[in-house]
Amino acid sequence: MNRTNGQKDAMPPVDEDDIEPPSPAQIRELKRRVRDSRDPIRYMLVSEFSRRFILYYNISDDVYAMNDPAGGTLFKRLKTAESVKKFLGKGTSIVKYTTTGGKLKRLSPYQGMWDRTRGSKSKKDA
Repeated sequence: MNRTNGQKDAMPPVDEDDIEPPSPAQIRELKRRVRDSRDPIRYMLVSEFSRRFILYYNISDDVYAMNDPAGGTLFKRLKTAESVKKFLGKGTSIVKYTTTGGKLKRLSPYQGMWDRTRGSKSKKDA
């Protein structure tokens, strides 16, 4: 067909005998991906100074977004967030979020810098 008028070439018909069934490894991978896509839990790297001043890490630009969780990067897997956190250093924590209904909702409780330092001192004294 002629592509100048916006039409695409039609795909040739596929014979059913030419299609191979997926291997067990491919089936496992597909099931894992479907399970990941249906799980609304995500993780974000944050630096919390106070309840009103929270920085959300954006990995694509290597910057922090101030007081806007939509500006941070959501990670599907906790292990991935933990490995990125190693490169960011102290003061960064991992916060759990859910993305149900198209809205971003925080699931982890707030832990400001004061709460973290005070909690670590009490553990050392005990």
